[in-house]
Amino acid sequence: MAKNWWAGRDSVTHRDLLAFNVQEGLRFGEPTVTYCPDKRLYWAVPIMQNSKVLGGIVAGTEEEALFPSGMDQPPLDLRKACCELRLMIERENLTNSAVLEKHRIDTERERERAEVLHLLKLEDLSGVRQLYLREEPRLLSTIRQGDRSESRLIINRILTMILHHAGDRFELVKSFMMELVATICRTAVEAGADPEEMLGNNFQSMTALASIRSMEQLAPWLHAVLERTMDAIAAHPDNTSSMIITSAITFMQQHLHEPIGRDDVAMAVDLSPSHFSRLFKHHVGQGFNQTLVRMRVDHAAELLIKTRMSIGQIAHASGFKEQGYFAKSFHRLMGQSPRSYRQHQANCMA
Repeated sequence: MAKNWWAGRDSVTHRDLLAFNVQEGLRFGEPTVTYCPDKRLYWAVPIMQNSKVLGGIVAGTEEEALFPSGMDQPPLDLRKACCELRLMIERENLTNSAVLEKHRIDTERERERAEVLHLLKLEDLSGVRQLYLREEPRLLSTIRQGDRSESRLIINRILTMILHHAGDRFELVKSFMMELVATICRTAVEAGADPEEMLGNNFQSMTALASIRSMEQLAPWLHAVLERTMDAIAAHPDNTSSMIITSAITFMQQHLHEPIGRDDVAMAVDLSPSHFSRLFKHHVGQGFNQTLVRMRVDHAAELLIKTRMSIGQIAHASGFKEQGYFAKSFHRLMGQSPRSYRQHQANCMA
């Protein structure tokens, strides 16, 4: 974001300007653009040795580069220029990349915190528990998906909301943390993490929580819990995939009579439709639609034997919209029509 750093100042030297740009680059972990009275814009990256700032490299351009008069002159992409300067300095090992990255993360977290607080002022949400319960389902969904970055963002939102509303009720906050960690551990096991490992992680987390005495200690503690959990899930990818497909098949069995499709089942197990299709075929050995039709036909065959429902009623109860399609699918998979199958089974049991 461009800043009129010189506004309100009686005298500003060029050296002052350069120093300001370098300090801003260090503060935010990336260059920020400063607009100056000479109609030029500047941005900078600090030159560092360990944590000590030795100087900086400054880039600049004239204002007209942003708003060129000629139609054939594209405007300068300032964001890209700032990023390229930082990457160039990092490649040459002239700065402390780790420090800059930490400052970028801190800046992003502060921005997210400010956004959450702004939303809290706009929304009429009463009670800490209501705030917590609103975010919990999305967090558990991202954990199941192994989406580490999104999980971190949601953890930050939960922390910000709870700390903002709980005030100095520290024990109340800790009780929410205990509940959250227990839920995270259960979700990790459901997603394929080793149960014994998660039991140990849960005990370790609760022991550490008991020793926490301030709000400031909660954020790094909860982030550490999340990282260990995501590592535990990532260590058993086959278990995770198998459990997801098992959950998907269970969902399909429970909703056979409904007009469900691939996207519905993918949503139920928190996967994108395309990823779910690939995972399903890898584990089951055939496509989703083939499997669903097979399950519906098997269910219909069971109803033909055990009930006196009409063929049309059985087709509907098995999830087939049209009786003709049901009869065709049944014959293809079972080798005979539904009516013949019922009669044959009745003769066998006579």
